[in-house]
Amino acid sequence: MKLNKRYLRSIRANLPFYISASVLTMVTLLMFYLFYIAGVGINRYGDEFFSKYNVEDAAFSTFAEIPDEDIARLEKDYGLTLEKEHFAGVEEENFRVRVFSPNKKIDLYELQSGREPISDDEIIISAGYAEENNVQIGDKYLIHGRQYSVAGTFLRPDYLYMVENLSDDYKNVTTFFLAYMTPEEFENQFGSGSINNKVVYSEAADEAGFRREINEKYFMSDYLSADNNMRITFVHEQADMFVMSSWFILVTFPLLTVALVCILLGRRIRAEQKLIGTLSAMGYEKKKLMRHYSVYAVIPGICGGVLTSVAALLLAKPFGSLGLADYEPMKPRFTLPVWVAVAGVVIPTLIYYIAAMLRVRKLLKEDTVKLLAGQIGNNHRSRRVLSHKKASVKSKFALRQLIGNPGRSFVIFLGIFLGAMIVAFAFSFIDSVKAVGEQAHDEFGSFKYEYILNFLKNGAPEDGEAVLVLPYEDKKSRRFSLMGLDSDASLWNLTTVDGQPADIERGFYISTLCEAIYDIHKGDDFTFRNIATLEEYTVKIDGVIKNGYQSYLISSRKNAADLSGLEKDAYNAVLADRALDYSSEEITEIISDTTYKTQMENMMTAMGALISALMIIGMIVCIAALYAMIDTILSENSHNISMLKVLGLENGRINSMIISSNHILLIPGVVLGIASAYAVMAWYCKEFVEVEHIMIPATLYPKSILYTAIITVLSYVISLLLLRRKVDKMDMIEALKDDRE
Repeated sequence: MKLNKRYLRSIRANLPFYISASVLTMVTLLMFYLFYIAGVGINRYGDEFFSKYNVEDAAFSTFAEIPDEDIARLEKDYGLTLEKEHFAGVEEENFRVRVFSPNKKIDLYELQSGREPISDDEIIISAGYAEENNVQIGDKYLIHGRQYSVAGTFLRPDYLYMVENLSDDYKNVTTFFLAYMTPEEFENQFGSGSINNKVVYSEAADEAGFRREINEKYFMSDYLSADNNMRITFVHEQADMFVMSSWFILVTFPLLTVALVCILLGRRIRAEQKLIGTLSAMGYEKKKLMRHYSVYAVIPGICGGVLTSVAALLLAKPFGSLGLADYEPMKPRFTLPVWVAVAGVVIPTLIYYIAAMLRVRKLLKEDTVKLLAGQIGNNHRSRRVLSHKKASVKSKFALRQLIGNPGRSFVIFLGIFLGAMIVAFAFSFIDSVKAVGEQAHDEFGSFKYEYILNFLKNGAPEDGEAVLVLPYEDKKSRRFSLMGLDSDASLWNLTTVDGQPADIERGFYISTLCEAIYDIHKGDDFTFRNIATLEEYTVKIDGVIKNGYQSYLISSRKNAADLSGLEKDAYNAVLADRALDYSSEEITEIISDTTYKTQMENMMTAMGALISALMIIGMIVCIAALYAMIDTILSENSHNISMLKVLGLENGRINSMIISSNHILLIPGVVLGIASAYAVMAWYCKEFVEVEHIMIPATLYPKSILYTAIITVLSYVISLLLLRRKVDKMDMIEALKDDRE
């Protein structure tokens, strides 16, 4: 007898299982390829783009302008490239634009469409805004009192993630864009504009010496390294997260299918134990039998893996493009290396094979005599459940099914659990993002606008409350803001997490975001340094102020000025409860009380498709797992079904009796799935706070819990509907016969 002849018959008899397991494998690999292709493609593009267009190593501003004649000397003395960038911020009725005069050495741009501006009434604009707002070549924009025609669109390396202000937490391509005009037109419109100095260090550069001289001669007001510039770092940070997530998915997600393979294969072997006992008695080695039955387990890995890998090789570009929602319209080369495609087939298949071998090995350790007698796996205890109780036949049958088949019940629970968890996580992400916009203003304070000025002033502003805001960094070069407020300030939140007012005249306090990033707490000493001189300071933290959206150290204006070597009444920011009349040349940034809400709405718009896809994946996982196990339940109860037909029960009633035992698993599966999704979201919010630069409040609203339960139950019902005709097709005579092959 050749065992190989049995493969086709066995596959045909268990076709629903192989289809379901293959679908689960395909879903796993689709997620793996999506994240891997996107991550690798974006990383490669970022490296090439940054190098080609000479991305900055740092940007800094000074209170005194660096003379043009000093630039060549500084470059030679310190081994670096230095360039002054001229720009101006303009706010119009429906948009805000940052206009640049073209650079010649650092942070160059790449033309994406159209052509360069030739005449003085032409501009090119950032590609993300043009795409979002359907801007066409030739469209007109009124900027600073003059109408300009759009000649083209561009990308630049320090704005691949289009954050308007560095304090923002998500891109803005709906109301903000960049623009270039001819150098002559820029000078006519804005003069020299605002100046931001860009620097690229060589390997032998003396960075510390350069920063000290700049501060001593020109009084550095801000210094931002590329490593702290989220417009630049986000490219690699998110891409790295994609790649890490892809391998995690590839290794862990097939576990559901492994459980299915183990349990179903084990039940298949148990159903054939008489045949196995006969083969063993005839001299077939256990190793050969183990290899034979383990071959069944690799079918989902091979079928699902090959189909998905071929699709990914052909559709690498659309796969990778799904990961570009947060960026400017970059054009990476998305490819799937052959070795990764092979890994996508081999890894799940190998996991299935090993798991099946172990399962088969365990079952084949049983005594051959017991196998011949069909005594393995018969749970006689479950038959006595409720035997002395007055209960309906349906209730007794359902409970015995549930208790007598713990492995099968576990897989059904697992399918419900994973489906609910994936769907609930998608809802939790949406709710958490919404909560950012709703909670941010409460943690900031009662101001309507925060104006960051281009210069230092002394005294008090005519309107609003004065604030001194200066950048500092810790020993790892991570930036935060040193803030100084007057003791009678009322527009900024100065309430600690203990519910007490902060005594800023006597001490220093940190925000909860700063506490999370730097692991500094009340009573600890905090050592940090000046971004210009690199001089270190140490202060004791007297408390923590609830603010998960800005990283700052706060004290009185006098204390902050003393620490920074400034006049005690200096300020460079103003808080106001209404709009103030500052010109665009006077300010570098405006933060409003709706800034975060708008940013989070933009995030949801950009990521809507990905969130919807996650919900669909959750439903597929749930339906596929339940379909396979319920099909198994019906197959294993074929004798009972036939007997019930002989007794005259209708197909609908029989179906209900056989399946009803699984309904009880819906409640714990949904509840634990939702709880796990919330826990995963809370872990993500905590672990990635330093990458995201925001403390996202893990949130799951009651309506989302209800929607999750409805979607999960709907998936369960769909799996039942797909199998409802199986009972109808079972013959009451054939099913009562012994199962022979």
